[in-house]
Parts: sequence; C-alpha cells; structure tokens
Amino acid sequence: MPLPLNRRALLAAGAALVLLAAGCGEDEAKGSTENFDVLFIGGVTGPAATTVAATTKALEAAAKSINEHGGIKGRNVVVKVKDSQGDARRAVSMLQEELSGSDLPDVVIPSGTSAEALAMVPLLTRSKIVSIAFGASPLLNDPQKYPYHFQSVPNSAAQLTGLRKHLEAKGAKRLGLLVSQDEYGKGVVSAVKSQLEGSGIEVKNFEFVPTDIDLSVSYRRMLDANPDVVYIDTTGDAAVRLLQARVQTGAVTIPTIAGSGMSLTAGGPFKYGSPEANKNLEILVFKVEVAVPEAQQSAVFKDFLTRYSGGQPIQNSLSTPALAWDQLRLIAAAAAQDGALADLPGSLVKAVYNLKVDDGYWLTEKQFTYSADKHTPTPTPDDFPFIPSAAQVNGQYQVGS
Repeated sequence: MPLPLNRRALLAAGAALVLLAAGCGEDEAKGSTENFDVLFIGGVTGPAATTVAATTKALEAAAKSINEHGGIKGRNVVVKVKDSQGDARRAVSMLQEELSGSDLPDVVIPSGTSAEALAMVPLLTRSKIVSIAFGASPLLNDPQKYPYHFQSVPNSAAQLTGLRKHLEAKGAKRLGLLVSQDEYGKGVVSAVKSQLEGSGIEVKNFEFVPTDIDLSVSYRRMLDANPDVVYIDTTGDAAVRLLQARVQTGAVTIPTIAGSGMSLTAGGPFKYGSPEANKNLEILVFKVEVAVPEAQQSAVFKDFLTRYSGGQPIQNSLSTPALAWDQLRLIAAAAAQDGALADLPGSLVKAVYNLKVDDGYWLTEKQFTYSADKHTPTPTPDDFPFIPSAAQVNGQYQVGS
C-alpha cells in the first residue's frame, strides 16, 4: 500500500504553487511561519541519561544559534524530545506514534545509541524520513538498505584508523579485546579486527554483560589469553565497573587503551577511575575533547561553549554535546541549500551529499563528506587521537598539564 502524503510533501506542493503564481524565487519565501521540526528519541531516563541530557541540551543550544542566524530559509528549528528510557522497543513504539499523526517531523535523530538507532531506522526508511544520529555501528552505514539515514559519528572502524600504527609502536603481538555484549561492542570488535588484519597482531576478543555489577570474571577471562596490550570499551555506567575490574584483577601493569565510548562518560577515566585504574592507561578521544589555549579556539567553538555551558562548569565530556551541536548544524547546512526541501526525502539527501561549509564550521571533525555509497563521515587521523588518561576540566582533557 503506498504511503500517504505527509505534511512535508503537502507543504512543498503548496509552496511551489504560491511561488509559481507570484513568479518569485525560493529565497523570497523566507518569511514562512512554519517551523523546521526535528524529533529526537532517546533515553532521557535510564542507563544513558547523563549522555542524553548533554545531547538534548546541546541540540537546544544549536537550535537557538541557528534560529538567531535566520533559521532554515526563515523557518525556526524546533527540537522535540521523547524519552525512550533507553529501551529500543519503546523507542520504536514512540516513533510509530509520532509518525501516525498528520504533523510529521522534518528530520529525526534516532537516539545516540546504535541499538536504538538500528531499531528505529527501518521504520524511518519505510516512512521516507531523513534521519541522522551518532550511533556508530557499521550496520547503520548502509545506503542501499537505509537510503535516508546518515551517521554524524564515523563508525568504529573509521575512528580506529590509527590503531595499527599505535600498537606497532608499542611492539604489541597479542591484543586482548574486552567489550560490552551489545551492538556497540560488536561494532568495536569488527572495527579492531578490520584495522589489524594482516598486521601480525593477534586479536583475542571477549565480551561482558554491561548490566553485571562485577566485571572482574570477564576481565580475568580476557587476561587468560596473555595479552601484551589490552583494549577495553563500553558506554555508560559500565565504563566505571570495567575500570574497577582492571584494578581487581591486578591488570594495571599491562598497557591498556580505553575506547572512545569510555571517554564519553562524565569526567573521563581519570575521574571515574581510581588513581590505580588510570595507571598505564590511554584513551581514544574526539579531538574536541583535548583542551587548547583560548587564543586558539575558533569562533564557532566559543559560541558553542557559551551557549552550552551557560557560564557554568561543564561536568561531562565535550564530545557528546559537540557531536549533537554538529549534528543539528549539519541538518541546517543541508536543508538551507536551494531546493533541499522541494522534493523530500530525495532533495534533502542530495543536499547532504553536496554539503559546502566554511573551514571551522565543525567542532568534531575537519570536514563532513557523504556520498551515495557512504553515509558515514571519514575522519582524518588527527580527528581521533590517543592520549594519556588525564584530568578533565570543563569537558576537555588537560593533556600535558
């Protein structure tokens, strides 16, 4: 059964008739009183509540910045937030409810976790709604299967382009890999193995249940493989328990890398891990998490920081809110192109492929580029550095201080 015309299609048709009758161009329609509606569904409550709180706060800050600079063709960006409680099934149910009405969102941000995104994207695809999210699972980068979905975070493999060289510099021969038993963990395993293929470094991978209180049993199982370097990764509260397990098992003498998921937890490993847990520990981070002198900060970064912090100390890593900020500004940059909203969803997808912004527009990467066969950004090696575990002040790691 064909999909009914949605609100956006009707608006586009009506706008086309008005413009044709008036003989004016698209830019002359900037006085529109319509909003540009962005729907975010994520775990406002639940295990990822801290991360989601940072996400929604940054989305609102970005919306204010965009609207103060004219919005999207005169349309104010309005962000609507729905609480999935971190449950993928609940997220799908809430999305179905939102899509059953007549007032459909223009763009959807399906959570910040891969599990929820993977659950919602098939429905968004069937409904022909453009979506963008920072779930990093490689399974979400499938333009043939999900032609209207984009990732704002490079998938796990792209984040780890520097891993092989980094491990070879350490003389690593066997890597112990311990990740959470979920979609995020699966993505990390796939990424690590793909980056180390043909390197001569043997990978021994293990999983743990992220809701388990004591992770020392899983950690010991990984240590039984006799790794000379360890790579651990998870998200949320499990990151704290994973570092506790490292101490409990006496593994702090083994060089260890904590993946980017662990850097997102408020305060970073330096804060949520004990001094013992931070010994011989490096973390993979987003470049925006590394502090730079104020004189080197871009105007965009200063605008973001002022709006997001509100003059108050920032407790969580800057990577999550910076990603959310970039995500909404990516949508705005695409949607503001001439014709981007004329024939949805195809016209907006094409606009994403044709993104052109000034240098310094982005916080989390040097540039975002997409194509018909790649719906995930490609970072430069500098976008994801490995740094020693260090104190985090105002959301940034004070490396070398």
